[in-house]
Amino acid sequence: MSRRWLLRIAILGLLLGAVGYGCRGFWMWTKQARVLKNDKPYGGADFRIKGQQTLWLKVSPPLITFKPDEELRNPQVAEPTEGWMYSSSETLNRYTVRFFTGNLQQDLTKRFEQFAQNAVWWVSPDWKVIYIATEWMDYKHPNGPDGNDLSYHKLWKSIDGGLTWNRLSWPEGINISQLAFLDANRGYAIGWGPHIWRTADGGQHWEEVKAPALAYRIDADQTRAAQVKARSDVPVVRDARFTFSSASLADNGVLFLAFFAPEPYGGKKHVSLVYALRWNDPADIFVRADRPRGAEMAIPEATVVDTLWVPETAKGLRGNALYLLTEQGLPHNHAIPHDSDRKRPAGIWRWTGTEPKHLKTFSDDISPAALYSGRDGLLMIDASSSRNEHDIALISRDGGESWEQQDEGPGAAGGHFENGGATKWRYFGYTLYSREIR
Repeated sequence: MSRRWLLRIAILGLLLGAVGYGCRGFWMWTKQARVLKNDKPYGGADFRIKGQQTLWLKVSPPLITFKPDEELRNPQVAEPTEGWMYSSSETLNRYTVRFFTGNLQQDLTKRFEQFAQNAVWWVSPDWKVIYIATEWMDYKHPNGPDGNDLSYHKLWKSIDGGLTWNRLSWPEGINISQLAFLDANRGYAIGWGPHIWRTADGGQHWEEVKAPALAYRIDADQTRAAQVKARSDVPVVRDARFTFSSASLADNGVLFLAFFAPEPYGGKKHVSLVYALRWNDPADIFVRADRPRGAEMAIPEATVVDTLWVPETAKGLRGNALYLLTEQGLPHNHAIPHDSDRKRPAGIWRWTGTEPKHLKTFSDDISPAALYSGRDGLLMIDASSSRNEHDIALISRDGGESWEQQDEGPGAAGGHFENGGATKWRYFGYTLYSREIR
């Protein structure tokens, strides 16, 4: 799915590519094409399909080669051909992001390649304008001042469907975790902090929109003297890589931002807050001294993973609705032994402007990934099951009141579903499959 974390898919794809598979779930898929069978090694993919044409973004680990048998010191132990191949940090540093275009009946053509372990992208509806933000972490050298690996970020743009690329001006030290555009020129970049930037001129200039104060994790133990020494009147952020749990741009032009609040809000504890940012809102809308905009809603004891705006339709619910996909329960507390083993099943909520309504919590083996709308009012949750390590589709045809679970087979290395459509795609073992969601 386009909203999945590409590096995570890449590693999953490598692992699954090396082991045997169960056949359960494959019966529903139709084989469409072999893709990038000559681009080694296998890597996670995010892609777009239009007829037989495709845009393909891939994260590739480096190719590890081995010495022939006659050169081995021990015939029972494989030896890489180069010294760096023994080092995990050297290997991670050699990951690349690659972009391809072409026809599914032919070999795709590589148009872009950069050293990076992760990337996010946005594609205009006509496929002419494409933005790619790459992230490369240095696993070989010491960590930076925040205790994390040093990371470098670049922003790229194509205006000819990915044939040629230009690097846009962007500070290398500032992360971009998500790109969301209203059109080819107006859009948002969202990154660690959390931070929000917006551009009205196709990425030439950016304006920061200040995030809600509660979105920052504040170090309450930092003394005032230390803050003064740092020449700052702002409380020190404890985790500079904190992110929104969800940031989704709706078809009505509203950017919905969600995060689990570290402090009580409106007399409620342990809530996820959902804020709404409109394009013409001032940059200080959430932090201004005079009547800052508050949260639209507070979801108790759950983390919002994705949101989906569904406008009024003849066959749908009366009025507009915002659906919220969640992980139920409090976030894992790593200070508590084994708390990371606690199950956080998928949940679904619906908001129509008043109090959000909790529609369902699914079985505790279901982990949510993304939420989509299909043809004729269909809702679909893309998820996975820890019970058998399979991909799962949860389907509703009555506004989220009831759900059907469909087992889609062993975890894929990538997939795509276009909101408003009916065809779901998956990439598995160098092969592209499709099925119609009914």
